[in-house]
Amino acid sequence: MKIVLVPFDFSPHSLAALQTARRISAKNQAKIICVTVIPSEVDWDLLSDEAKAKHPDLIEQQQEALDVLPGYIKSVAPVKSQFEQVIKIGVPYEQILRVAEQMAVNLIVIGAHGKGYTSGSFVGSTLQRVIRLASCPVLAVKQPLDGNAFRKIAFASVFNPLGKSAFEKILPLARVFKSSIHLLFVNTPEHFTTSTKSDQDMAEYWRGHEQFVIHRHVVNDVDAEHGIRSFCDKVGIKLVGVASGDHLHTPAYQIGTTETLIFKSELGVLSLKA
Repeated sequence: MKIVLVPFDFSPHSLAALQTARRISAKNQAKIICVTVIPSEVDWDLLSDEAKAKHPDLIEQQQEALDVLPGYIKSVAPVKSQFEQVIKIGVPYEQILRVAEQMAVNLIVIGAHGKGYTSGSFVGSTLQRVIRLASCPVLAVKQPLDGNAFRKIAFASVFNPLGKSAFEKILPLARVFKSSIHLLFVNTPEHFTTSTKSDQDMAEYWRGHEQFVIHRHVVNDVDAEHGIRSFCDKVGIKLVGVASGDHLHTPAYQIGTTETLIFKSELGVLSLKA
């Protein structure tokens, strides 16, 4: 986990994301790429210089960000590791994903809400699309995660063979922080599985990774999201990894467990694709 990308829009949650990325960087000297996107339907990267000159307001905002951002970030979150600032113009999620792909980042740390957030509102469209479309793991936070928050990591899944590759993506982070990993299966009325069967399925995930401290848990609850929240609260876990399905073509109004968990909890939620 050598390159971490942080979308930064000056909001409190984006600052929490930056501070969390700092904590990761301090442990393994990861490079932090801070991306600020000036929202616009114009795809700035495709415009000629002549066409860009027709948008003086965007040029002015870009220059202001270039002038203000470096000093601001140093004042609120000074870092000793490699640090790169990128200013983009365009649709935020598209630019974030584009930079992530170009820079081959290993992890995106993003605030659960962006600029303009009002209390009680659901997760924003930028976060939702980044989680669904990013090829790398995405960690959504509402508050900074310190070193202690990384000591115990829960991983929630149905533990089928497909999800094992998602589980393995959490291991670099666990290795850096020497984390104990808590495998969590939430048994619900709609998808009942015997405890013996779910424990066997989790044991398959542990196989081959005996160097890690791994615990297996089965809990019964009304739904997966509530079961994850209750378990993490009981055990004192602040970071949970969730094996997310392929939602590339899923409408935004169809909400998954990952998004609901981000909305309803204060947990750091790490979305991991199989």
